[in-house]
Amino acid sequence: MRVIAGQVKGHRLRAPRGVETRPTSDKVRGAIFDVLGAASADDSVLDLFAGSGALGIEALSRGARQATFVERRPAACQTIRENLRHTRFEGAARVLCMPVERALSVLDEPFGLILADPPYAYPGLHGIMTLIAEARVIGDATTVVFEHSPRFAVEARYARLALWRQKVYGDTAVSIFVVPEEMNE
Repeated sequence: MRVIAGQVKGHRLRAPRGVETRPTSDKVRGAIFDVLGAASADDSVLDLFAGSGALGIEALSRGARQATFVERRPAACQTIRENLRHTRFEGAARVLCMPVERALSVLDEPFGLILADPPYAYPGLHGIMTLIAEARVIGDATTVVFEHSPRFAVEARYARLALWRQKVYGDTAVSIFVVPEEMNE
């Protein structure tokens, strides 16, 4: 696994040991950021279910000014910290080693880009999307990228978030949600 583009293009990233982490493939990561284009540049990024931190580190490499990584497993948090050190992004990042549900209750500023890659077997995927959509991390210009199994059918809306685009890459589906303009009034 490596950083696809940007400041630290080509840097190799470690993945946590074990089967609990399913790192996003280079192909899917590249496709996500190709769709987002410059939208992720200069934003603050929230990487939920961060695993290795590859998605958030990719955003930092492409110009995001700050990233917050949320991961509940201590070993994975350590891997994220090591990957941040290796890419020299530790000064632009913070790692919250706690469940996503708890993090969403304590984070109180909106992010420009939220990357959510829960385990495909995570119980209550609609519930976690609703939690994200109703949390203070959502601002008027927030984009949410939700990675999931193609067998999981996302809703067209979660609170203020509306499905903007969806694409399937083999055994991975990526759904992108935005806050529609009419919700900003």
